[in-house]
Amino acid sequence: MYSVLLFTVHCSLFTPCEAGNRIVAVVNDEIITEWDLTVRMSALMEEQEQPFENHDEAAQFRRAVLRRLIEERLLIQEGRRMNVTVELEEVAARVQELRRQFAPRERYEAMLQEAQLTEEQLKTKLREQLLMQRTIDQKIRATIVISPAEVQGAIKTVLTPTQPTHSAEGDVLVAHLLVRVSEQRSLEEARRLVEQLSQRLLSGEPFDRLAKDYSEGPHAEDGGHLGWVKPSEMIPELSEALSQLKPGEVSKPIHSHLGFHLVKVLERREPSSDDSPNSQDAVHHRLYQAKFVKAMQAWLDDLKRSAYIQVMEE
Repeated sequence: MYSVLLFTVHCSLFTPCEAGNRIVAVVNDEIITEWDLTVRMSALMEEQEQPFENHDEAAQFRRAVLRRLIEERLLIQEGRRMNVTVELEEVAARVQELRRQFAPRERYEAMLQEAQLTEEQLKTKLREQLLMQRTIDQKIRATIVISPAEVQGAIKTVLTPTQPTHSAEGDVLVAHLLVRVSEQRSLEEARRLVEQLSQRLLSGEPFDRLAKDYSEGPHAEDGGHLGWVKPSEMIPELSEALSQLKPGEVSKPIHSHLGFHLVKVLERREPSSDDSPNSQDAVHHRLYQAKFVKAMQAWLDDLKRSAYIQVMEE
């Protein structure tokens, strides 16, 4: 449960402290320092089995991590603006869980030392994590409504003549990595990055680690794992790829209106009598997830547009 937190706060003992106070980004009235960036990069790099092959790969990685830090800072600031509260008792309960997880006391203290954190700093990290989760819940999750008419409309779409006539479709357990085209990244830059990532996957690097580092799609923090999906419910470009991949295989780079994708089929599941495209619960879940992803991305884009963000040059 707390692996993401520890993953983000861990820092190598060889972090160059003399440069740690240099400002790498300003987000409204707050700063992100070289130390903040190095801490996150160090943790992510320790998860990689292979070093970067060239300077471009390292630079792309640095930019992706900094972008994630900026988005997190915006979410925290928005939570404060919305007066989202996190009780001290909630943070204390999380700390107690970590103490139990890293028992005995010596192991817990070693974890803090390795992460270069005091217990107060750990509490701050936990509080911010809860604040981000709660802000997303209030701003996005609580506003998503799926009407019965939408569910029925989606079911009818599945059963149109243009779709397969069978009543049930097998599910696919999918991991997904998305590289977006933006003002900061041209189409060709996005294409080059996803091609580099594709080569790194072919050389044996784990998909989930690269997704955590680079993906700008849903569930990036979970290694890009989308869970069980039906290929026909994905965008056409991904649906076609998912229909052809075997378990364990990764697609070639796929271009869509969202950017460039890589998808990996982790497992396939044959349809059952209860696993039908017209299952109302299944359709409701997919509609909810699609609305959440779209709303979350639009919200982040809006926060960035209305914020003062300055990324310092190297």
